[in-house]
Order: sequence, then structure tokens, then C-alpha cells
Amino acid sequence: MPALHPRPSRSRTRSRATTASALVALALAAGGCSSSGSSSPGAAPTTQGSAVGGAQPMASTVTLGKVAGNLRKPNRKVFKKHRKQTLKQVGRAVDTWIDGGFVGVDYPRASFGSAFQAFTKPARHDARKQQRLMTNWDLRKRIDGVDVKKRKVTVDVLAPHGRPAGATARIALVFTTTGHTTKRVAVHGRLFLGPDDHGTWRIFGYDVAKGGK
Repeated sequence: MPALHPRPSRSRTRSRATTASALVALALAAGGCSSSGSSSPGAAPTTQGSAVGGAQPMASTVTLGKVAGNLRKPNRKVFKKHRKQTLKQVGRAVDTWIDGGFVGVDYPRASFGSAFQAFTKPARHDARKQQRLMTNWDLRKRIDGVDVKKRKVTVDVLAPHGRPAGATARIALVFTTTGHTTKRVAVHGRLFLGPDDHGTWRIFGYDVAKGGK
């Protein structure tokens, strides 16, 4: 498998996927993909998230989306063996960003030091320069908590010969803030992940949009 270390992208009002990330997305959208809904056996156990400021915690729902790759026998059995662990590891990586940057930290606060722990070094460098987009930066000193309304992660997997080699995590996060500023914030987009040399799934690119009212 080629190394997943693309050069970080630059964004304007919205972050954009890197070239390598776009190739993964295109592969997942190609023909021959199979899909499974949230009620399928591909659904991973939910990952417990946290809400701050008196709100009830809400779990991240992590489900399998599309699978790109030749899943004919015996490759289908190979993928089935790795599916649950892949979803668990991808979900954990995504949740470090969701929790560290938005809904799993105390407010008010000065920074979001733990938001990009699961990012590769180039992606982390890029994300830190885009904290207004990639974290709750603008509201960090004006709120005392958040209330999570929606937190869903759908994972599309690139699995040549049945072995997961890359993933696109489609994010749908909605929360409201409490305190001096009350606002409804929606974060949507995609994170692109792959296993590093040690088999740990890392975020190497993203295409994210955030809005509020």
C-alpha cells in the first residue's frame, strides 16, 4: 500500500480535500461498491461521546457505508474479519477530533490542544491553521457548554482484496451552545483516513464545512 502522506491543502471559506484524499473518495464512489445501512451487521458499537455544561452525553453512531473493492469470495470473508475492528478504530480517531474540538471539552477555554491528536503531522499542521473551521474556536470564551443534537459518522471503506486500506468518514455533527452566546452549530464533511506503519488509523486529509445560526 502506498504511503498516505499527501501535502496538506489550503482552504478559503471551507477546507478542501488533498489530491490523495480525492483519489480515495473517487475510488469509494466508483462502480462495484456495496453499501450497508445503519441496521446492517456492518454497524460498529457506538462510541460514547460527551456533552458539557449539564447536557446529557450523546454517543457517536458509527456505521458502515460504501465498500470499494473486489469482495467476491474469499475476499468477502477477509473483509468481514477486519470490518468491526476497522470501524472501531476509524470511529475512535474521528471522535478525538469531535470531542477535542467541539463537544467533549469544558467551556470557556483558551485552546483546543487535544483536537488533532489523531491527525498525521501534515494534516495537523494544516488544521491548526484553520482552527476557526476545525474547532469551536470563535465561541470558546463566550459559552459555558454545549448540547449535542446529532452525532453521526458513516464510514466508506476502500478494501482491495478485502483488506481495509483507506476510509472516508462522513461526519454529521449538530449542537447548540449555552451561556453568554446561544447558537446552533452544524459541522458536516469528510475526514480521510488510512493506517500508518504501526496499523493505527490516522486522519490525513479533510473536507469540512461549518455553519451556525
